[in-house]
Amino acid sequence: MEAQLREVLGGELQRRHGYGVMEGKIKPVHIANALLREEHQCVGKMSDLRHLMTATASRETADDRLEAAKRMLERNRERWGRLGEDANLRRSALMTRVLPLLRTILATDGAAFGKSPEFSSFSSPTALTVTRDPSDEQAGTFVHRLWSRGPRLRVLDILRTLTLTSVEKPLSEVDDLTAVLIPLTDGTTPLRHDRGAPEPAPAPLTDVEKCLRDAARDLAAYEDKVLPNPMATLQRIVLLASLSVFFHAATRAHEVANTPRRVLLLDASNAKSSTIAEASEATVTTLFADARAYMAHTLREMLAATDGTRRSRKRWTADPERAVGEMLNSRLDGKRPTNLKEVVDALEEIEAGEADVEEELPVRLVSLMDSGSGRSLEGFIRLLGLRCGLLYPQQKNPHKRVVPMDRTLEVLVASTFDLSGPPLEFRDFLDAFYHRWGIVVGGRLEDARLLVDAGTPTPSADLTDNAGRFLTRLQNLGLARKMADSVAVVGLMENTDGT
Repeated sequence: MEAQLREVLGGELQRRHGYGVMEGKIKPVHIANALLREEHQCVGKMSDLRHLMTATASRETADDRLEAAKRMLERNRERWGRLGEDANLRRSALMTRVLPLLRTILATDGAAFGKSPEFSSFSSPTALTVTRDPSDEQAGTFVHRLWSRGPRLRVLDILRTLTLTSVEKPLSEVDDLTAVLIPLTDGTTPLRHDRGAPEPAPAPLTDVEKCLRDAARDLAAYEDKVLPNPMATLQRIVLLASLSVFFHAATRAHEVANTPRRVLLLDASNAKSSTIAEASEATVTTLFADARAYMAHTLREMLAATDGTRRSRKRWTADPERAVGEMLNSRLDGKRPTNLKEVVDALEEIEAGEADVEEELPVRLVSLMDSGSGRSLEGFIRLLGLRCGLLYPQQKNPHKRVVPMDRTLEVLVASTFDLSGPPLEFRDFLDAFYHRWGIVVGGRLEDARLLVDAGTPTPSADLTDNAGRFLTRLQNLGLARKMADSVAVVGLMENTDGT
């Protein structure tokens, strides 16, 4: 029943929010692939990529790998020049070094598998290598729709210019990596839309979505100002897209309930064990608990919807086992669940503990889902936070805290306010940082109160020290400076190169 329950609940959450959150596959590269697919409305022609993947797939036989390389050369031998002229192809530099290197480049983010490009997302800066990989579960489409709604945001124009195919852009303007990958491509084909794909119901932008659009607007201003290496710009845009999905998913419980969003404490203590680290961990743990509670809330609403479809018109709690069966059956195209033993067991425990069935049963059903592998909303938030470089530690330790990597911190700062304009005083920046992302570092009097309200009281002296270390991190990134009058400012300092 666990798989059926995940399918049904996952379908409902995707209908409500526009992207799936019940699988553990999501990575920034998946979002990037889908974002480019939506922007360019095309996918790359896969013939040569398919041959390359077969020629380098570890599970293929040596003969099959060799045959795939031969077919690739026969299609476009002139593109490979002297690399394709070696009489002993099996031991040639093409087979032993060049093709494995190309696969390593394409699979840098660990999303290229076996010999099938259709279900892979490549680490590539060009629309020529966009695939139909559905692993993002519409997350990339969600971001593109968010950035396109109302006035189209400048960030999409930057993305489009950076990733135009070589046919649309002079070769002299193509980055080195795209130039290396061109021999693998054979143009693009228009994107075919799945008419059966669910479209979220149109609705006004929520407060969180407005903040995320503002973040993309500010990042675009930063990119226009620094004019860095195009690859660095592309990485930051993709990272912001991924962070946008993370923060959107993590705030669903609060927007639905119309309650204040949770506060997150950024840990700049550089210590595995400190009051700041413990408080940061507590704020993240609360975020995960909210995700579980939101799944239970959604499941409770789905069960309540069965009341109006039953002849008896009784509340679903009058016969919970039957209600769960009806809910699953109605949403799985008539496929009745094979076993409701988990429901029976949960009901027996609830009855023994004299708990409220309406409140407790959805919680018990949600607990059946494996959040450790990412196959729940809680797991989705956890894994995407790690893969965005926002949460730490990266190991399987379930206890996470907010310790952004340098590139992630740069993107968070650059999307908090317009860095192309005048710097902000540190205190004003911290206000903007909290209102944009819900993150505090301890440099404001309000931070201690917010943490107390969150059930995580933290000594004021430790918070002050944490804010000082955070400012030092910004200085090291070229995004802050202490002035002679002891006033600190945050902005794009003159000595930063933007890379």
